[in-house]
Amino acid sequence: MGMPKLFLIPSLFFLALASASPCKVTRRGLSGDLIIRGTVLTSEAALANATILVHTPSGKIAYVGDGCDSGLRAVDASVIECGHSIISPGFINTHEHIEFSTVNPLSDIGERVDHRHDWRVGARGHTLRAAPVNGSEINATAWGELRHVFSGTTSIIGGQMVPGLARNLDFISGLEDGLTAPAAYWDVFPLDDALGILRNGDCNYGSTPIDRETAGRFNRYIAHVGEGVDAEAANEFACLSNMTYDTLPATSGGGRSTDIVAQNTALIHALGLSTADFDKVAARGAKIVWSPRSNVFLYGKTLNVSYLLEAGITVALGTDWLPSGSATLNREAVCGASVMRESYGVALAPKTLWEMMTINAAKVAGFEDKLGSLEVGKMADVVIFNGEGEKELADYDESDAFAQAVFGNEKDIELVMRGGRILLASDGIKDLAAETCETLSFDGTNKIVCVSNELGSTFEEFEAFLEGVYPARLPTIPPQEPTCEPTR
Repeated sequence: MGMPKLFLIPSLFFLALASASPCKVTRRGLSGDLIIRGTVLTSEAALANATILVHTPSGKIAYVGDGCDSGLRAVDASVIECGHSIISPGFINTHEHIEFSTVNPLSDIGERVDHRHDWRVGARGHTLRAAPVNGSEINATAWGELRHVFSGTTSIIGGQMVPGLARNLDFISGLEDGLTAPAAYWDVFPLDDALGILRNGDCNYGSTPIDRETAGRFNRYIAHVGEGVDAEAANEFACLSNMTYDTLPATSGGGRSTDIVAQNTALIHALGLSTADFDKVAARGAKIVWSPRSNVFLYGKTLNVSYLLEAGITVALGTDWLPSGSATLNREAVCGASVMRESYGVALAPKTLWEMMTINAAKVAGFEDKLGSLEVGKMADVVIFNGEGEKELADYDESDAFAQAVFGNEKDIELVMRGGRILLASDGIKDLAAETCETLSFDGTNKIVCVSNELGSTFEEFEAFLEGVYPARLPTIPPQEPTCEPTR
């Protein structure tokens, strides 16, 4: 199979993106609808001087185009002019253990392992890397959702949820306005191996592994498979992709292989899969969730996603969790770009990374008809980046609009909207924010934050209550960020 046409990157360095005009409200309308003008990102191209119209009662996008035929509804809409700022669909994080969002990242002890059970339970003589939940799971989950919302992520698959804030695509009660069931199903131990069971040559894991029929009933079945670089990690995929690999039941239950690889399946990590395994994933229409920072920090390497993309596999990004992954989806994109250069000598186009954070992620979650792109009828989940400031980029064209969004950070964000409702806004948009919103500083830049209804308190009160846990407001490079330097 041929490799995609990718280009080499000579070095990493800091580069200033082209300055963009800040957003400002130029008209206050009475209809409640909202016009936003700027550079709109689509899967076809970045559309300069484009217009989107948000119908706020429904929370949906009513128009995308040059503004000439936006209809009578736009006559009395409020208008936000954003000049050359970048308007993107809200990001979708397809892999997060959100309840660990108040802990500090693990220290780097220089130990890279071969399988997740090596660090999870200290298997095979390795160091156990415990990361206990800090305080209540509810508070930690809310804190993690705030961190993601502040950085432009409006939807999460994270195993836990709180009402409001980000959409929780793996909980029916967390889908938020405009989305309906079914939710995605998220599985950490599909082989029932939470106790640290390692097998090679058979499928004698736990007594209640997933089976083909059960996995097939879900609209989306998203599971950790093959998290490691050894034969035991590869064995997990064999047990979940081949009905005849092991036909002997274990005496305590389970033991037989199954085959869950189908269009509704997404495999998280999949680091132990071979190229032949990925060919099977591609042929079946299954999908992959890529978490490069955790892969590198724990195992020393990550996937060559260029092979997956060339094979036609839908790949989405996920931050994994704070202890070994990225604090934000933008930082995961920075890591993905960096490690692909370091390990495989190739560069992923910013547009490709952006698709992993938007439409590909929506496909993984099963909501591509409602999320993941700025199209008429889809939800108005929107993030706007002003493109100002310095970013750690891998020699990308500073005028690339997709790079400005993908490698952006909290300070650069001018608007985060979920379903037409403002959650965060720059000072120039504060006139459209609710009275209950508060002003906060993000690395020296003031933003308007509108989350008090969900928290039952102001953000500052909630922050004080949590007493100095890992921050939700982050600088360009978050503190104690796990390494993304490959060692294998």
